[in-house]
Amino acid sequence: MLLTPFMALLQDAAPAAADNTGMVKIIAGVLALVLVGIIIMRRKSSSKKGDDEEF
Repeated sequence: MLLTPFMALLQDAAPAAADNTGMVKIIAGVLALVLVGIIIMRRKSSSKKGDDEEF
């Protein structure tokens, strides 16, 4: 079994710090929303430029 040594290592690992995980999740969520907003704004601006070039 290849997974047995990995399972042993995971069981012996120290538990994650509970005090910073909430803040990390909030920051990651905000950054994800900002990136999605940037992608949407770039797609809207590029579609407007494409309409002008057709005429």
